[in-house]
Amino acid sequence: MTIKLKTLLDRATKNMGSGMNSVVKESILEVVKLAYKEKIYVQITSGYRSFAEQNKLYAQGRTDRSKPIVTNARAGESLHNYGLALDFVIVSDDGRRTIWTVNSKWKRVAAIAKSLGFAWGGDFSSFRDYPHLQMTGGLSIKELQNGKRPKLVSKVKKAPKGTPFPGTIYKVKSPLMHGNNIKKIQQKLGMASKEIDGIYGVKTKNAVMAFQKKHGLQADGVVGKNTWNKLFD
Repeated sequence: MTIKLKTLLDRATKNMGSGMNSVVKESILEVVKLAYKEKIYVQITSGYRSFAEQNKLYAQGRTDRSKPIVTNARAGESLHNYGLALDFVIVSDDGRRTIWTVNSKWKRVAAIAKSLGFAWGGDFSSFRDYPHLQMTGGLSIKELQNGKRPKLVSKVKKAPKGTPFPGTIYKVKSPLMHGNNIKKIQQKLGMASKEIDGIYGVKTKNAVMAFQKKHGLQADGVVGKNTWNKLFD
């Protein structure tokens, strides 16, 4: 039985704790939702840590040698202490098994997260921290320690209601576009019923480009005004 989206969202909220930056929290929940649409099941394992929790974690493998060292950051030296970082894993379809192999699913989750403003630990040059995502707003740890806080702007967007034109353009390269208007496009493209999910993903992109080529339009995968008008003639 496939794990439910609500279960993953509930786990994420619980495991992140109450001290998360609101934009970071909103954004990672959107990552979980978008990944789920692609049958990738993301579980958030940690988020905010108090200074006391950070010092306890730092002591692991040092004063407490029963477990290995897991962090070099003392209290105040981790982005987790400011609600700006979190850790995730990919789980199996039933949610019972953790998949630690950094495969295409991990990289896809990272791509979705980066499109929403996160930096991925898998891109770090000094130490690749694959489960790690963060938003700093350009601030350093030193600036955070001195009391500065980033002014983050959410990139989570809702699909517009009603007819999107004039003015709205759907771009496939963004994984954010979803909703009823996307379903209308998918239906007009004659996509299979199981593919009409309201998400502008790869299959929708390919269908759009095929439609554009067939009708002598620029095959750029963007439902601009000309493509929209041709679809809904």
